[in-house]
Amino acid sequence: MPVATLPAPKTSLRRARAVPRRSGGHVSLSFPRPSPGQTIMVGLGDWDTYLMLDRLCEKQGMRVRFHRGIIEVMSISFPHESLKGQIGQFVRTYCNEHELDYNAWGSTTQRVEGVMGGEPDDSFSFGADLKKQPDLFIEVALSSGGIDKLEFWCEVKAQEVWIWQNGRLHAFVLKGDGYQPVTKSKVLPGIDLKLIEELAEVKPHSKAIREFQKRCR
Repeated sequence: MPVATLPAPKTSLRRARAVPRRSGGHVSLSFPRPSPGQTIMVGLGDWDTYLMLDRLCEKQGMRVRFHRGIIEVMSISFPHESLKGQIGQFVRTYCNEHELDYNAWGSTTQRVEGVMGGEPDDSFSFGADLKKQPDLFIEVALSSGGIDKLEFWCEVKAQEVWIWQNGRLHAFVLKGDGYQPVTKSKVLPGIDLKLIEELAEVKPHSKAIREFQKRCR
């Protein structure tokens, strides 16, 4: 499947292995807990292993992804949550300013049984009707390696994917069975991607949103 590629983030991915443990007739999985903001590659595993890890990690503030036998686990950090929250708020602000209908899906789990499963950092659909899945998936990549985000979202035919990486916002639209990089959004025409890139790391968040609101009118 042809997909676009991105330069690797500066922080590399850590590799670990999930170890099955039995206690009182129950089977659980254990692995080294990633530090905040770190992603670890748990390694090869089947769909049932993914579902077990997903249940385990949900209670511990971690996120799990599965793609064609590969499993990775990410621990949430403030820099990650700050960036994804700010980019998502820019989308909401733009839609509100221009009276565009949208639905915020947040980190709603997307799954194709046996193939892929996991959550985006943020996601939206546009238009008044509630669709079967989001039109836009937003990702913040602070570590390199692991599951390819474009190949991952191609499994559900995501129309558009934004990836924040190394201080840049990269946008991709689905074309055929792969993604093409673009400089303008297809699902949200008119939104200034360069302005989002400029303001995404501005603190406090309120200052960034006010500036975005002023400049996107």
